[in-house]
Amino acid sequence: MEFDRPEFQVPPTSSTPSQVPPTSIPSSTPSPALTEATAPSTVWFEDGTIILEAEGSRFKVFKGILAANSTVFSDMLVVGSNPANNDEMVEGCPVVRVYDTALDLMHFLKALHYVGYYDPPETKDFLMIAAILRLSTKYNVEFLRRRTLAHIASLYPTTLQEWDQRLDNAMEVFNARPFAVFLLAKETGHHALLPACMYLCADTVDINDILDGLASIDGKHIELEWVDKRACIRGRQNLLLALRSEVFAFLTNLKIPNCSSPQRCDSAKLHWLQSLEASLGNGCPGIFSIKFPWISFRKAVCETCYSASYNNSNKQRQRIWDKLPSYFDMPSWEELVKSSRD
Repeated sequence: MEFDRPEFQVPPTSSTPSQVPPTSIPSSTPSPALTEATAPSTVWFEDGTIILEAEGSRFKVFKGILAANSTVFSDMLVVGSNPANNDEMVEGCPVVRVYDTALDLMHFLKALHYVGYYDPPETKDFLMIAAILRLSTKYNVEFLRRRTLAHIASLYPTTLQEWDQRLDNAMEVFNARPFAVFLLAKETGHHALLPACMYLCADTVDINDILDGLASIDGKHIELEWVDKRACIRGRQNLLLALRSEVFAFLTNLKIPNCSSPQRCDSAKLHWLQSLEASLGNGCPGIFSIKFPWISFRKAVCETCYSASYNNSNKQRQRIWDKLPSYFDMPSWEELVKSSRD
């Protein structure tokens, strides 16, 4: 008998992030202060009205679209609306340098200018989703921020009901994904994502990788800060204890009155307890990942034992979820949701 642990069944994958291919530079007079070669990007509208530049790549887009969707760009462009305020003009358009990666800016601008470019849940590209959340948060593009946040939150939810309905393939699956989402959530201030991220770090990541970090989807090494590593390892151990002593207490010490066949039921519970212990040999807590085979269990015990066991296990599971943030030294769910950019 096996316990279903979907998080463990997905093999690690790798991918190479999309690159922003340079093309020929449009005819213009370069600024004397420009020290690096610049090139237009894949986002280049011939009738665009503004050029954004990041990491040497240029993006010719529309000032009106930026201003209409982003309060940050709206304020920025009002201040810089006088051509005399711009150090450089290309094809009659002001050049505005921003301090983002070219890849992030490409995904963000395409999401703004191309209908359907970012289309959850069909979009699986983690780097795209992360880039859009990062820059929509930074530049206050509310509709994109909400869309990407809902996409990520479908995998890292705040309620147990949403957890039980989650589809792991809503985004690219890779071993370091809980780390990557955890760091993204901290960076962008979306703290309500943190407990589920940390739980998956504890539940699906080898302890050596928790300590040493992992390669992300783009090949870059990422790891948690030491305070988060410590919280993850402590939470891992405490959740493992809670799994045995609370969620599966019905297999060991739950007193069930009116059992119609004590000998048969006790024998069945011992069988499932042994299987549970074998599945926990890797030391992962699995409270919210293990799918207990209730249908088979029901056939092996009396109806009284089944009902009492099922109800008690679900009650304990909900209770642990409600205080899940405390296992990782975080504030309550309510405080985390309140502190997030909602």
